[in-house]
Parts: sequence; structure tokens; C-alpha cells
Amino acid sequence: MKLRFVLAFIIIDFLLASCGYHLSENYIYLPDNIRNVYIENPKNSTYEPNISIYLKKAIIDDLKLEPNISVVTNKSEAQAFLKTDIISYSAIPTAYTASGFASMYSCTITVKLSLTTKDGKKIISDKILTSSRSYSIPNINTNSISSIESAKLQATKYAISDMASLIREQLFMSSGF
Repeated sequence: MKLRFVLAFIIIDFLLASCGYHLSENYIYLPDNIRNVYIENPKNSTYEPNISIYLKKAIIDDLKLEPNISVVTNKSEAQAFLKTDIISYSAIPTAYTASGFASMYSCTITVKLSLTTKDGKKIISDKILTSSRSYSIPNINTNSISSIESAKLQATKYAISDMASLIREQLFMSSGF
């Protein structure tokens, strides 16, 4: 019985090792020498105000969740530079009330992502990422501009938060960039 257990354990161990699976806290795919990253101010190629400010803050907040990386505020301390360009933003109605007012919108943000080392080597080059989020306006305020703008801002921030998570995934959990 013990022999079967040992053989089963060895076979399972061999199979897991051969498929590339390993138990490790360090799943970072960045080069080992990159531990300090500077986040460039995002370029905003859209007409939506303040979206680049929200994106930079969301990226910094999301990267703080990673123990293997540090976001630095001084370029001279950085080993890599993260650049983002917000290339499109849209907030379009997707549902309407009986009176013809929009009651639900869909917010979509598309970003071009690049990561370059201090010596100019491209690690990620112009990777396109898209994040979408739907938002609804409370029924009693569907014709209130302030309610619409408040719901739009909330959805924009949620979509940006999702985008920051996508960026972190590209840096740490993706093996094919």
C-alpha cells in the first residue's frame, strides 16, 4: 500500500513538473533586475477630462498589491518605465426608459501599454488593452444631468480600476508578451 502511494506521488510530481506547474510565490515574468518601476503620466488621446489622473492613481494603487515590485516617484530610482496612452474612451447609452431617456450606459476604455527598461529595452511594446463597465442611472433621476454625470464618473472609475488590474496582469501573470 505504501509503495502504491509513493509511486502515485512520484508520478503526480513528475506530471506537474513536466507541464511547467510549480508552487512558488514568485510568479513574476519581468526580468529579475526590475524591482522599481516609474509610472509615467498617462497620455490622454481622448477628450475626456481627468481620465489620465484616475488611471495613474489606479495603476499605482494596483501595483502596491504586488510584493515583488515597488513604484518609485523619482525616475532616477527606476529600473523600468511604464507608459500608457488612453487611445479611446466611450460612454454610450445601452438602455432607455419609456420616456426616451437613457437609463443605462456602457463605458469602454482602451489603453496602449509599454514597459521599457532603464537602458531602453522594450519589455512590453504597444500592447492594446480594453476594459468595459456598464452603469445604470437610478430610475427616479434618469433625466437629471447630475445623476447621469455621477453614474458616468463612477462607471469610468470602475472601468479604470479594471484596466489597472489588466495592466498588473500583463506585468506579472502573463507569459506571452
